[in-house]
Amino acid sequence: MHIGFILTKSPSEQGFKTFIDYSQLYINNDQISIYLLGSGVYCARKSYFNPDLEVLLKNSKVYVSSNDLKARGIEDEEINEEFIMFSQYDDMIIDIMENSNQIVSF
Repeated sequence: MHIGFILTKSPSEQGFKTFIDYSQLYINNDQISIYLLGSGVYCARKSYFNPDLEVLLKNSKVYVSSNDLKARGIEDEEINEEFIMFSQYDDMIIDIMENSNQIVSF
């Protein structure tokens, strides 16, 4: 199964911790895509480190909203090069609809 996680919570919010805990259920058994939107883009910064998130990110496709990065003053060079940038939410929706069996949002 291919599961998509939409993460809109920053690492300092409780929803982020819930995302980490919930995603651990899927990490070894399923294909995972993570869509970082809103304050979730703070997780995409190279300078941010969370051991549980690092394992998850290495085993997932990660998409990041360039508009949400700009809105928060985060430059493209601050983001992990392996992450896939998108500028239109429509692109994200198309990817989700074509590639995911299940979507969970935090």
